[in-house]
Amino acid sequence: MMDNASVITMFTLSGLSGTVSHRVTLFVLTLLCYGVIWLVNLIIVVTIIVDKNLHEPMYIFLCNLCINGLYGTAGFYPQFLHDLLSTTHLISVPGCFLQGFVLHSSACADLSLLALM
Repeated sequence: MMDNASVITMFTLSGLSGTVSHRVTLFVLTLLCYGVIWLVNLIIVVTIIVDKNLHEPMYIFLCNLCINGLYGTAGFYPQFLHDLLSTTHLISVPGCFLQGFVLHSSACADLSLLALM
């Protein structure tokens, strides 16, 4: 006996369909924002690691927040940048679940670190 079942393998993102005429401009601005986020967080992390005077609990927590910020943005921005330039806005189910996991774990880590501080 066969069961009637549907298998969903891809999700369609329909919210980006209105950005066709401005997609290059949005891509450049988003890429610039992503680069600034990486640059600022890396500068803070390297500064805290290199300067021995900053090896105190407050700065260690700040360093962890910056590393978590890099983790969270690395889970969101690459797929978003890809979707801005592509003509078909599709994401696989495992890719969507992975992105959701990364964003939720980043938010939980941020809230936990802030509560600990």
